[in-house]
Amino acid sequence: MRLSLSYGPRPRADAEGNPMSKKSALAPLVPAVLSLLLVAGGTTVFAACDPKPDGSWMQCHSCQNTVAAGAGGLALLFGASAFVKNRSLRLALQALGVVGAAVTFFIPGGICPMCMMRTMRCYTVFQPFVRIMSVLVAAGGVGALVTSMRGRGASALAPSARAGGEL
Repeated sequence: MRLSLSYGPRPRADAEGNPMSKKSALAPLVPAVLSLLLVAGGTTVFAACDPKPDGSWMQCHSCQNTVAAGAGGLALLFGASAFVKNRSLRLALQALGVVGAAVTFFIPGGICPMCMMRTMRCYTVFQPFVRIMSVLVAAGGVGALVTSMRGRGASALAPSARAGGEL
């Protein structure tokens, strides 16, 4: 039995007991924070068109809500991947987040139709903001994915290669 005299917190370890660096633990939080900024900006400063004079909403408002829900889901995916110790699950959550960010890129004007006129706020403010932020979220997600894959130097997709066995 080995006793430790260090009083600091124990380093975080993954499911196999390998210590996780602070960099690999914080990397998934970058796209999570960017996703939260997408939610906040997409519903406030960079929101789609205002309500009509009669109080009803334009068609682009549903796109705004879809983007906000999708970005909230991305924040949950990337945030959860920062605290998951199982490496395979962490990689799967991050890969799913990158795919989700790519889908979010195409929501305004592609998947979800917006207003008829290209000069309206949804096309001039909301759509460019969503496109820029979703690219940043995807880039941060790819960075987190690469950081997680480099955790032990061996490929995450070939566990038998680490053990010296054949594929």
